[in-house]
Amino acid sequence: MVSISSLKNKKILVFGIGISGQATIRKLQKKVKDLSVWDDNVVHRNRLKKITNINLNSKYFKDSFDFIVMSPGIDIYQHLRSSFFIKNFSKIITDVDIFINSIDTNKNKIIAITGTNGKSTFCKLLYHAIKGKDKNTFLLGNYGKPALSYNSKSIKNIYILELSSYQIEYSKFLKFHACAVLNISPDHLERHKTFSNYINIKLKIFDHLLPGGKGFVNENFSYNNRIQPKKNVRKVSNIKTSNIQNKFLLKENFLPSVSIVFAVLKFLKISNKLIIKSFNSFVPLPHRQELIKKIKNISFINDSKATNFDSANFSLKHYQNIYWIAGGLAKKNDKAKIDIATKKKIVGTYLIGKNISLFKQGLNMKENYLVCKTLPVAIHSAFKDAKRNNFKNSTILLSPAAASFDQFRNFKDRGNLFKKIVKKIKNV
Repeated sequence: MVSISSLKNKKILVFGIGISGQATIRKLQKKVKDLSVWDDNVVHRNRLKKITNINLNSKYFKDSFDFIVMSPGIDIYQHLRSSFFIKNFSKIITDVDIFINSIDTNKNKIIAITGTNGKSTFCKLLYHAIKGKDKNTFLLGNYGKPALSYNSKSIKNIYILELSSYQIEYSKFLKFHACAVLNISPDHLERHKTFSNYINIKLKIFDHLLPGGKGFVNENFSYNNRIQPKKNVRKVSNIKTSNIQNKFLLKENFLPSVSIVFAVLKFLKISNKLIIKSFNSFVPLPHRQELIKKIKNISFINDSKATNFDSANFSLKHYQNIYWIAGGLAKKNDKAKIDIATKKKIVGTYLIGKNISLFKQGLNMKENYLVCKTLPVAIHSAFKDAKRNNFKNSTILLSPAAASFDQFRNFKDRGNLFKKIVKKIKNV
């Protein structure tokens, strides 16, 4: 039990003071008698010093604690003090653990969503649909506000949690009324080491269902055989889409996730009429197959959130006559693989970022590619070629299949630069 009240007389270390870490400190500072904090980033520490006089414990690794509230983004296995964290792994918890154990699960509902691709989009869709019936619905976790920024004493709320593999790995005291795994493909293997380990971490979400709770996966989910039969997990069939008019949700590869969201909403006793209305009024998140501009027969699509090959493949399948902008910081063990049918849709590839040679070799590129190195050069080169070819319908698609940290702060920064440049292109 790690509720805020139960931690009062415990010795707590908050490690990592980013956005969620700051919310944790604000929530615990006046409640916990023995609270200390550390972050390896001096900028984060200096920022914290300006707003509080909390104990910054640089010698934490020589100390002992009852619990360590760990920022999920920190890889304890690669950390300078990894031996300390591994020794104390049983004491590591997350802000989500504290939040869930501080609310009354008899008077509030908690829904958790995980998966490799599309978590944020389908959490937002779930939130949008539930909000149409129940205004006291909140989106938190990996997407949305930090869990501990909410009032844990309020009741009759519905909380939707987007959980990453990092959060699931470190959390020990999760509780859900409903949860779902949308999909799984290789990702974050630089941290989880093997794909099998990554799968196991994702599926741990079903271990935390409350009595009467329900888990959801698609009936065609590749790893259904790994889910223990005793778990209350429903295998969801794809729904009929005849009443859905939202073109974004009608993309073929979205159907399994749309069907899971539909099943969760029915579990929450939301009417078909309200669900369909919500689906049709849903506005997609930025940087996910986002149409930025159309110049005559050429569409510019920002899919900067595609940070692995699986998600890039997802986008490539949806368009025709593609001028593909790809590259960046390739993820460990991510397979550079595109099927033959999809390759035929690609007119040209414009490579950017650090790992250009990996893309060329992995995709066996021999022709119809251009090494651009930077995003501005790639955009203008792709547009020049698209104008010259003048196909009936063409798509300039930023779907990098790689992380952005080699040239940008994050995928949003990369996507925003794409949008800025595209919007300045004249309609000629």
